[in-house]
Amino acid sequence: MKNIDGNTVSAVLSNVANAIEANKDYLCTLDSEVGDGDHGVSMTIGMRTARRALATLENPSPEIAFRTVAEAFADEVGAASGALYEGAFAAAARAVAGKATLNTTADWAAIYEAIAREMQAIGKAELNDKTLLDAWLPAAQALRTAADEGAPLDEGLRRATAAAWAGVENTRHLIPKRGRASRLGERARGYQDAGATSAWLIIKTIEQSLAPAAE
Repeated sequence: MKNIDGNTVSAVLSNVANAIEANKDYLCTLDSEVGDGDHGVSMTIGMRTARRALATLENPSPEIAFRTVAEAFADEVGAASGALYEGAFAAAARAVAGKATLNTTADWAAIYEAIAREMQAIGKAELNDKTLLDAWLPAAQALRTAADEGAPLDEGLRRATAAAWAGVENTRHLIPKRGRASRLGERARGYQDAGATSAWLIIKTIEQSLAPAAE
């Protein structure tokens, strides 16, 4: 395994930004079905700003890499996703404070758990409320289980991605409990949640980006 240091984390997060921007229209289309249709734009603004800021860092620690993304969302995104991801990436930064490398499944389980907990605290949502937590909470649980079982990082990340996607698919059967979509009630059933989908894209891109280092 190669060391997953701050430079690697910065590269991973830049890849996340690319993935979000590449799927901007898809995310907006999903959001337009039950929301205001701007989720892909909001996420792209935040991640594009983060990518530019990450490119200026010289040998950052993992903490600084995550905090840079948090600051980008704080500065540029006024939508609900801005506050959620500002808090989430700041929580990830705190979870890795003092660490030079993030080589273990337990390291990344702690990151995913910190993200999910902070989003839950900010948004006051629960599992099955048809939000981005329907991807982040299962992913965090799957990764923690993998860590407890002693699974290697690549396997743990694959499990997390699979759990996140299962959560995304399940949102089609749910009634939203938070946000603008909650006003639609039953009419929102049958539609895939945009926030959960962008969360899955982040989780999937982290897995794919770390695969070479985790081998």
